Amino acid sequence: MISVLRAPPFATVQDLGRPNHLDAAVPPSGALDRFALAAGNLLLGNPRDAAGLEWGLGGGKLRFEQATAFLLLGAHGEATLGDRAVERGVLVQAAGGEVLEVHRLERSAWLYLAVAGGIDIPLVLGSRSTYLPARFGGFEGRTLRSGDRLPIGAAPLTHTSTNAPSVLLESDEQPIRILPGPDIDMLEPGDWERFVEAEYHISRAASRMGYRLEAGGSRVRVTQDRPSAPVCVGTIQLPAGGEPIVLLADGPTVGGYARIGVVATADVGRLAQRRPGDPVRFRVIGLEEATQILREQAGLLNRLEEGA
Repeated sequence: MISVLRAPPFATVQDLGRPNHLDAAVPPSGALDRFALAAGNLLLGNPRDAAGLEWGLGGGKLRFEQATAFLLLGAHGEATLGDRAVERGVLVQAAGGEVLEVHRLERSAWLYLAVAGGIDIPLVLGSRSTYLPARFGGFEGRTLRSGDRLPIGAAPLTHTSTNAPSVLLESDEQPIRILPGPDIDMLEPGDWERFVEAEYHISRAASRMGYRLEAGGSRVRVTQDRPSAPVCVGTIQLPAGGEPIVLLADGPTVGGYARIGVVATADVGRLAQRRPGDPVRFRVIGLEEATQILREQAGLLNRLEEGA
């Protein structure tokens, strides 16, 4: 059991989501940075889709009521277990009664806490992930509060390593890789090139549903309205105001804005880790390269799993 002594400003239980219910207008939800959570689970010997905590915006304090192995990945920050510093990507053994405190998050948006055995809460539509707009899944369909008690599953017999690969710990300011979207022909002539070459910043209008991007200079425009059409995680929509919106895990399954691009699946987590005010630049790639970088990411996870 984990007791929440001081709830973070924003924390939910998430796993890798529920992808098979789009026909019922249920988005996948799950971790915004799926790669980080999956890797943390595999390093602990968990299944990659075990539930953990997605932690954002600030500090908080938890108590492990039993001896537990855990690991932090994702956002840079300052954390301690009792009087010991806790480093990202390093497996830690907590004794029963020890308190983990995250004092602050300093870089990147989302910290992931993976625990041996995973957070053991009921499945809803095949997933333990929290879908906040509909208030289901996760822990009572909501963000965590002080006083909550989260059950932990049976711990695996072994874990793979005490340290995460360096690729999971590096700072990331590289361009986000994107592909052209199905409505690119709705842009004014030359606007696709202007969109790709521009620098944007993450707006404060950012949530698990999507991030709005603020344009520093002239904005690109669409030439016409369009009827609602299917959208997916990573879709870059362009409203009439000219500030793009990138849809994320809790985003809608249909939308009425022009779909001018889509973030490569392997880069969705990289974008999600940007904080309000952080810069965003894009690089256009083709389907072959998008597939290759996703295979490379999957290959790393497979190697971690084989080391269990």
